[in-house]
Amino acid sequence: MIDLTDALALVEQAASALPPRRQGLADACGLLLAAPVISDVDSPPWDRAMMDGFAVRGADVVESGVTELDVVVDLAAGDVTALEIRAGCCARIMTGAPIPRGADAIIPVECVIDDSRGAHAGGRVRLRDERFRPGQHIARRGTAFRAGQEVLAAGMTLGAGAIGLAAEAGATHVVAAPRARVAILSTGSELVPPEAVPAFGQTRNSNGPMLTAAVKLLGAEPIPLGIAADRPEAIRASVAQGLAADVLVLSGGVSAGDLDLVPEIFRLCGVEKIFHKVRLKPGKPVFFGVFPREQSPPTLVFGLPGNPASSLVCFDLFTRPAIQILAGVAREHWHLPRSRARLTAPAKAAPDRPVYLPCTLARTSHGIDATPLPWTGSSDLLGLAGAGGMIALPAGGTRFEAGAEVEIVIK
Repeated sequence: MIDLTDALALVEQAASALPPRRQGLADACGLLLAAPVISDVDSPPWDRAMMDGFAVRGADVVESGVTELDVVVDLAAGDVTALEIRAGCCARIMTGAPIPRGADAIIPVECVIDDSRGAHAGGRVRLRDERFRPGQHIARRGTAFRAGQEVLAAGMTLGAGAIGLAAEAGATHVVAAPRARVAILSTGSELVPPEAVPAFGQTRNSNGPMLTAAVKLLGAEPIPLGIAADRPEAIRASVAQGLAADVLVLSGGVSAGDLDLVPEIFRLCGVEKIFHKVRLKPGKPVFFGVFPREQSPPTLVFGLPGNPASSLVCFDLFTRPAIQILAGVAREHWHLPRSRARLTAPAKAAPDRPVYLPCTLARTSHGIDATPLPWTGSSDLLGLAGAGGMIALPAGGTRFEAGAEVEIVIK
């Protein structure tokens, strides 16, 4: 059994960023860009109207007076015309439409006076723009960016705005860090799917959906493998399937009971053990190893305890940073953030290992208050589900009274 800090360091040493790959633009949302995006067009691609109104020649505008013009064409976004706007004429134009030749400014529709607001091609419009300035309300070609310009730099995260910009720049595919593929397996002959009504002695598989959700929240790709009964051949077949993924997360069967078969099955499947059992409560039986692959980086293998709260705590502490490392995330974001908080109620540490207790967190004028949640142990998800964080107490059996300052992990 090893200390928690040593175990975390071994996970960090074993994990490394997956090689980037070319992938579809929509599929890359949330990923780290590995190569810059270069535009193949100017933006705007031509001079275009920024407001609904009338495209005019600045020389025709009467300062501080009424300008009367013949409307020779109507232009909506997407419309083009070969007409040139000559002296005494204008075009009725919508936002986004190309500016016709000869026009050099837009007078907004709000500046129409009298009853000429509805003037279209063939009609005459009366305009008064007290604040007119040459070139107004026109987006000139290339003012945002030019063809051949880098519009997205390598290393940035592709959010919704970046995806839109890449699309405008003509990028249907980008080179980005791939999503880690995470196989998720629950073991236990007593488990039934969530949709089943458990018979006496059975329990619903909560770990599978819980760990799938935890993987999705990290932007990785979960691969649910379902339930394997406590039989060596069943577990081994599912483990062999999961070892094709970047990460295998298995829950259950890693302790020291007669049916805790997983560590030996891992060995038979070629998994190299890095550690098994950590000084931690809950989560002592946690297993971590690697499975070498010839054409790909090794599969990272996590055997998490079967009790749901223990499983989730171990996922947050060990599996989460591994997935973040695979995704190329900066080191400061590998682990859940930690801070200091003031207890609002007593909390007791374990004598032999650090303990992580679910809590609610509230920000106050003096900092953060941490309130321990009612919790009956590592099989209790009710307390953990409503937690905003965990109180991290060092080993030693100390009782921390209300008002004491403690370390917290923020969810």
